[in-house]
Amino acid sequence: MTMPRRSTRPRRIAHAAAALAVAVGAVTSVPAASADPLDDGQWWRTAMGVDELNRAGKGSGITVALIDGPIDSSVPELEGRVASSTTACLAPGGGVRPSTVKGVLADHATSMASLIVGSGRGTARGGRGITGIAPEATLRHYAVTFGDPRDPEKLSCGLEDPSVNVVGDATAKAIRQAVTDGAKVISISLSTDYSNDYVPALLDAYRAGAIVVASTNNDTRQVRWPGLGNGVVTVTHVDAKGNLDDSATRRNNLVDFAAPGTAIATGTWTPSGWRSDGISDGSSQATAITAGGLAALWSAHPEATGNQVLQAARQAVGMRAEGGKYFTWFRRVGDDLPASTGKTESYGFGIVAPADAVKLDVDGLPLTNPMVADKGVVQPTAEEIAAVTPAAGAAPPASASPSASASPSGAQAPEPATDGSVDAAGEEGVGGGSGLVLLVVGLALLAVLGAAVALRLRTGGAKAARDGNTHDAGTDGIQDFDNTHGQAAATDGVAALTKEHSNGVDR
Repeated sequence: MTMPRRSTRPRRIAHAAAALAVAVGAVTSVPAASADPLDDGQWWRTAMGVDELNRAGKGSGITVALIDGPIDSSVPELEGRVASSTTACLAPGGGVRPSTVKGVLADHATSMASLIVGSGRGTARGGRGITGIAPEATLRHYAVTFGDPRDPEKLSCGLEDPSVNVVGDATAKAIRQAVTDGAKVISISLSTDYSNDYVPALLDAYRAGAIVVASTNNDTRQVRWPGLGNGVVTVTHVDAKGNLDDSATRRNNLVDFAAPGTAIATGTWTPSGWRSDGISDGSSQATAITAGGLAALWSAHPEATGNQVLQAARQAVGMRAEGGKYFTWFRRVGDDLPASTGKTESYGFGIVAPADAVKLDVDGLPLTNPMVADKGVVQPTAEEIAAVTPAAGAAPPASASPSASASPSGAQAPEPATDGSVDAAGEEGVGGGSGLVLLVVGLALLAVLGAAVALRLRTGGAKAARDGNTHDAGTDGIQDFDNTHGQAAATDGVAALTKEHSNGVDR
């Protein structure tokens, strides 16, 4: 069994400002790096138009469940903003583990919570801290991974025996509890092995109309559970130029959206206490920002269903027009932008842009989850999902493409790649809808190991991604992470190049 992983990496605070200067140098919509790491690490707020989004919705009335490790709800950003914190993980000495703690073991969950509901108060200069993308959402926290004080990256959770690690089971259990507690958006910045409980847990979420958002894995650049689940929103991460981070999943059609995840101010525990200006990278940050963005979007359209919110995010991914071509970007910049009609090679549908999605007639969008695959062997199946989806049979026709609007910041995008190597959408990954999951179950293996190997294929092609025990079939040996290559964007038949390469930031 592979160990569960949190999809984030800390940076040395002393290097944060210099590192971000490399990441944002050519993007005029993002303030230039300064001597203030907190300001620099919140570049994504300007890039995504979060202030504009929050004028429409701040998450009020939406419960967001954060499934992660233990949390420190006493940091200034989270004071009074965590409605509940629970865990089912057993402690070695008896009883359950504490779900709220101080110190490095609480780093990850505290950071993710701050990105979602952070108050803006903190320990940086002037008492400033991290401001969340959905600051008025109700946050409920569920701890399912606990690190060893001697090795915080070694994560585990025992449900019946503290010495038996079953983080997958614990995550599925937390999903079901979050649904019972009224969660509308479930944010999971973790990747685990398969659990038999994932399918019924996801069906519970879909029955309740909830959105489940999960991260990709930075260490392996692949997708594992729960991101492999059919209908789950799977997220990878980009830097301030819109380029994939060097640890991001590539050429993998399991990805649904990209979001900011490089050089992000998330806060961190140091020997002297909590520092709000701690900087880190990873799909964890992108997942929390995406989940919080969906909550803010939903709060602006409280009569919409979760699937309609996803339809809006799917239709209004960031895009900019330049020289008759269309490029992946953080906002929709330009006039008469085409609809996004499918998947790109590595960005999924594109960079999530809730500040533009909120402008759509969300209540009039289809009632089906656009992340669900309806062909092949899937977990859960499309039929199972349809059977539990509220009012799924009454889906209205798809709306017209989103109206375009220029970014209020007047963003100028980076130069496109010019190497000319344009791959048609779906050639390297697979174009089309959400993922297909092939579950290879050997009964004897289950009896001996108590594990299952999950294989999920994307509709319309042959590339695949497997769980954490193997590498992606679509990436093994074919991707040079130091080279730039052209990537086709899925717009109305128009191939657009998006620059994709390692960001080159010194860590």
